[in-house]
Amino acid sequence: MDSTSSSEPEGLRERKKRERGQALRQAALDLALENGYANVTVEDICERCGVSRRTFFNYFSSKEEALLGRADTVFDDEDQPDIAAFEAGGPDGRLLSDLQHLLASVVRTRLNKREEMHQYHLLMKQDPSLMQVQMSRMGNNERLFREMIQRRLDGGATDSGTSATDEKSASDVNRRATSATNSSSDDSGSGHCHDDGDGVPVSIRAEALAALAMMSIKATFLRLRKVEGDPAPVIKELFDELRDIFEEETA
Repeated sequence: MDSTSSSEPEGLRERKKRERGQALRQAALDLALENGYANVTVEDICERCGVSRRTFFNYFSSKEEALLGRADTVFDDEDQPDIAAFEAGGPDGRLLSDLQHLLASVVRTRLNKREEMHQYHLLMKQDPSLMQVQMSRMGNNERLFREMIQRRLDGGATDSGTSATDEKSASDVNRRATSATNSSSDDSGSGHCHDDGDGVPVSIRAEALAALAMMSIKATFLRLRKVEGDPAPVIKELFDELRDIFEEETA
């Protein structure tokens, strides 16, 4: 490594890496729309971006991954700082408040890429086989949320920093999920009840909160699909409404 690259600030290197990855993804999308997904090759993408195959494979394992993203995650690089903060017990130390913050960040990242999302919708119409691939990947979303929330719970953040309101709401969601699935008494509370299919133990509470996260994201996207706005107030309104419903049911 030469002296110039070794002295380059870490933030700048990471930004350049992210921008190159985004350029490769955009090239894959543009070429697929122009020529059809089946007719696009890795070589075509490399030529469009002026990079080597080796550089391409430093970022993606295939043209499918370049176009649709990694199969093992639904989150973008921009989401990672907020994910790390959530799992570590932040930013406020209150479980539901912090989950709201994370969901707003994830939705905001997607909304900042409206044009790219529009292009993806066009491509899915052009090639229905890609819709099947994407739908199978979407089943991964809730599992990732379950594991993320479980890591937060295992860290003990809810024991020390969760407000009484957050704790009561989370418990209400958990209790109703337990009742709805006819779980045994051993599965109640936040204890580990089973693995999520990949050998990762998750609790009923993590399951319930992951389902809440998915519902909130879907509802927020539907509301903001055609109207510009900040997702945070929408998600807060959904959470507040659920709190009111649970309080009415337990009164």
